[in-house]
Amino acid sequence: MNNRLLRLAAALSMVALIAVPIFAARGTATFTSFVAIGDSYGAGFQSAALNINHQPYSWPAVIAKQVGLKICPPEATATDSCFALPLISFPGLGSSNELQLNDIVSYPPVIVPASGTAAPMMLAFGRPYNDLAVPGYTVGATMAFTGKEANSGLGQVILRGLGSEVDQAIAQKPTFIAIWIGGNDFLGSVSNGTSLGLTSTADFTAQYGAMLDKLIAGAPQAGIVVGTLPASFSGVPFVSTVSRFIINPATRTPVLGPDGNPIAMIATLDGTTVGQIPAGSYVTLGASSFMASGYGIPSTLAAVPPFNQLPNAGKPLPGAVVITPTEASAIQAQIVDYNNAIKQAASSRNIPIADITGLFNRVGAKQEFVGPLSITGDFITGGFFSLDGIHLTDLGYTLFANEFIKAINSGYGTHIPLSSAAQFLANNATTSGLPFFQSTPWQMSSQAGTALMQMFSLAPAPSPVRYRATHH
Repeated sequence: MNNRLLRLAAALSMVALIAVPIFAARGTATFTSFVAIGDSYGAGFQSAALNINHQPYSWPAVIAKQVGLKICPPEATATDSCFALPLISFPGLGSSNELQLNDIVSYPPVIVPASGTAAPMMLAFGRPYNDLAVPGYTVGATMAFTGKEANSGLGQVILRGLGSEVDQAIAQKPTFIAIWIGGNDFLGSVSNGTSLGLTSTADFTAQYGAMLDKLIAGAPQAGIVVGTLPASFSGVPFVSTVSRFIINPATRTPVLGPDGNPIAMIATLDGTTVGQIPAGSYVTLGASSFMASGYGIPSTLAAVPPFNQLPNAGKPLPGAVVITPTEASAIQAQIVDYNNAIKQAASSRNIPIADITGLFNRVGAKQEFVGPLSITGDFITGGFFSLDGIHLTDLGYTLFANEFIKAINSGYGTHIPLSSAAQFLANNATTSGLPFFQSTPWQMSSQAGTALMQMFSLAPAPSPVRYRATHH
């Protein structure tokens, strides 16, 4: 009887081995020539700007350090063996100078751009940078822009006219390529409070496949890893912080109507019609500078203290800072399609996939921990997102990089150590304990508000370029 059971168990084990093939990742995980392709997250963009204080914490730079590579200093030359970043001096280049908490003693805190003038520090570096990620770029832009174009944004500093991200990656004869791209295919629309301008599913699928195929053809032995996108746009503070209801600045509580319910702000909802912002809508951080002068206050309250002190009380918020339920639904559907396209494109080419979707889900559910500390998506105090409400902090990018390291280790059988978050746990008391919640009012300078509105104007998507996917 025991022998029969043993034979049955052995047979079942063989069936299991046959039914579930072992994943064989493309290429090898050798990092002698490591390059990265991406957007603002890959560049280390933070608090509306790109600068040397945060570029070494971009997710590609974190991976580079974990595999034993040295980050190039500003004085490095093309012959130096190091991982090159397109370093920019503080306070950075972007939609503004880096945003900073200007006053954390008064309540609420005041956010303003840092003073000063920044400049690129390595324009004369004699070879392509290893980190080729350009803020604002879409999937299509990684193959279309070279940095020569007037509308190529920070690509002029990072790509320098030497070729597209993909072309410059191939030119370096890479042994490993890391890719995270696709956020701007929907975030540009989110930033502008509209579902217009979304990359179509067909174009996204074709462009993502064409990008991978060109890299594989140019570097057939290189290992590759990609990452998924967040499951939803609504988890970022840029759209989750500002309440749609009117807040009394004196009491910091919602203003109640005759029926005892909070009163919603007014906005231009469909380009022409003015109405109260409906449930299921999102008001972006870009509304802050408008709200400070009274925009969004209904005319019925415009003459009531304290709102009568605001010069623009009674005027609607512009539609560009409000995402309606219809717009939200359209954006969300595209994100689902994009993630499906990424997973299909990668799996069909034997490329490991970093679970960035899972990381954002854990952060949103307050289930991401660094030791005993919960890292959340709360604005200012959560630790994951920077002051622009979309891009990550140094800690956030480190956790992001660790998801890529996990995927590399799983796909290639490597043992790259995860980056420690301990370096971020000292001297952080300045923002801890601030009593922020969804309906909390807060202040932002008009310059900072303008910077947020312009966040994704750095490089528009390269329409009407089309790419045809190739098949193996």
